[in-house]
Amino acid sequence: MGIDLLDLIFRLENRFGIKIPRQRTHDLLEQGNTADPPDGAWTDFRVSDLVALVESLVAEQHPDIEQDVFAGVRMEIVACLQVEEQDVTPEAWLVRDLGME
Repeated sequence: MGIDLLDLIFRLENRFGIKIPRQRTHDLLEQGNTADPPDGAWTDFRVSDLVALVESLVAEQHPDIEQDVFAGVRMEIVACLQVEEQDVTPEAWLVRDLGME
């Protein structure tokens, strides 16, 4: 994963007013599917993993603000990857199912 992930992280930081530390992004990638990734990728992770990361960062950085994190993450994935909204489910894999490069 490369430019798509960077673009998506940037979009999420802007949408939620958070900073996503590089180490947290690295942890997300390391904890993803490294045993059986899709062709051309060394890892893959689910939308739910990304939502959980953003939820934890919003809770840490803006505990007084309630936001529908899944809806916001879904909108940014749709815009970034040019996929259909109904395809962005918690179970969807970012590379395998949604075509992240």
